[in-house]
Amino acid sequence: MKREKSSLKPLTLAQRRATGAKPRHLRPTVKRDSITPPDVGQIGDFHGADPQPQRGGAGGTFGSLDTNLEIDEQNIDNVAPPTTDNGIVPNLKWSFSLSHTRLLKGGWVREQVITDLPPSVDIAAAELSLGPNAYRELHWHRVAEWGYILNGTGRVSAIDENGRSYISDVRGPENGADPDLYYFPPGVPHSIQALGTGLEILIIFTDGNFDRSGTTFMLSDWLAHTPLEIVAQNLGLNVSELGGIPQKDPYIIQATVPPPPLGQGDSSAPVSPEGTVPNPFVFRISEQEKTVAKGGGGWVKIQDSTNFKVSKEVASALVFIEPNGLRELHWHTKDEWLYILHGHGRATAFSGSSTARTFDFQVGDTGVFPVSYGHYMKNLSPTEPLILLEVFKSDKFVDFSATQWLALTPPQVVADLLNISVAAVQTFKKDKQLIVA
Repeated sequence: MKREKSSLKPLTLAQRRATGAKPRHLRPTVKRDSITPPDVGQIGDFHGADPQPQRGGAGGTFGSLDTNLEIDEQNIDNVAPPTTDNGIVPNLKWSFSLSHTRLLKGGWVREQVITDLPPSVDIAAAELSLGPNAYRELHWHRVAEWGYILNGTGRVSAIDENGRSYISDVRGPENGADPDLYYFPPGVPHSIQALGTGLEILIIFTDGNFDRSGTTFMLSDWLAHTPLEIVAQNLGLNVSELGGIPQKDPYIIQATVPPPPLGQGDSSAPVSPEGTVPNPFVFRISEQEKTVAKGGGGWVKIQDSTNFKVSKEVASALVFIEPNGLRELHWHTKDEWLYILHGHGRATAFSGSSTARTFDFQVGDTGVFPVSYGHYMKNLSPTEPLILLEVFKSDKFVDFSATQWLALTPPQVVADLLNISVAAVQTFKKDKQLIVA
C-alpha cells in the first residue's frame, strides 16, 4: 500500500503483533460533526458521553445494563441512525473479530461465510496466517480462489489442466509498495507456503456457502480415503512406503526443511515437460498505475480480466479515499463485497422501495452491497485515509455513477425531478468522479 503520508500506520494484520500499533476494534477517536438543525443525516456526536438511542426529539436512553458500549461506539449509526434510514434492510456488515478462529500447528484461519453474513451469496472470505516455512497443504476447490497478501512473504505453486507448471513468490506491502494478488481458477490444484517471518492473506472464494461439502478437496485427505494398494499402484510405490499418509486433514503443515529463500523458488522446482502456464496466477499491484479520481478525493487500482488475464471470476478494486473524501454515490451489476484495510468509513445502503440503512466500518470489517443497491463510502476521518477493497464475482469491474447519470440526462428533466434549478444541474460533472474530495 502506498503511503500518502509518513504518519500512516502499517496497513497489515501484522500491526497486531509486530509494530506496536493499537489493535483492531478499539473505540474510534474520529471527531464527528455535531448534529444541528436542520438534521441532514450527519453522524451522531455525543460529545464524549456514551452513545444513546436518541436523535433530535426521538428515542431515549439506555438503562445501565441495556447495552455493550464498546460495540455501540463502533456502530453509532445502529444506535442513532440518520432520519433518512427507513424500513427493514438486513445486516450487511460482519467483523472478522466475531469469526471463530481455528488454531493449527503452523498458523490459524478464520472465515466469513454465508451463515455469518447471509446477504453475501456470491463471496465468502477467510483470513489465513502461516508461520515461517508453514504451508497450506496441497488442495483444490470447486470455486475460484483469490488472495490479497496482507503481510509477509510467501510462495505459491500450481499446475493447470494441461500440466503446465507455475511457481511465484508473493509479497505483502513492503517499503510503501502495494502488495501482490493471486488467483486460482476453479479446479486448479495449488499450495501456498510462508517464507521469512510468515505470511498473512485475505482469501476470497466465489461462493458464499463456501463451507458446504464438495467445495474444498485436500490431497492427503483424498489419499487417506482411497484403498492404499490403489494409491501405491497409482504412484508407483510400495505400500510400505505410504504408511505415513495423514489420516486426518492437517490443513496447515509445518515444513521440516526450509524452502529456498525469497526469489529462489525456481531453484528446486520441478520442470514440467509441458512448459509453464501462459497467464500468471500472480498480479503485482505495485507495478500497476493508480487511477487518480477526477473528483479529487483519492485514487483506485482496478484488477480484473482486462489486466489480470487469468482472473475470469473475480474483479477487484483497491480504493484510497483521502481524509473527509467520499466514494461517490454508485451501484454495481454484481454484489460488492468489501474489506476495510485502514481507517473508518460510513455507508448507507439503499435497497429500493423507500428502504435504506446506514452502517459504520473500521479495520477488519467486511460488508456486502447486494446487486444494484445504491451506496457510497464516506471517510469519517479529517486526518487519516480510508483504504478498502471492493471485490466482485465477475470478470470485469463495473459501476454506475449517480452524478454522471444526472449530468448526462436532459437538464430540465433533472431539475423537475429534484426541484432544483437548471443552472444547478448544469454544474454536475459529466465524467465519473469515483471519489469526491
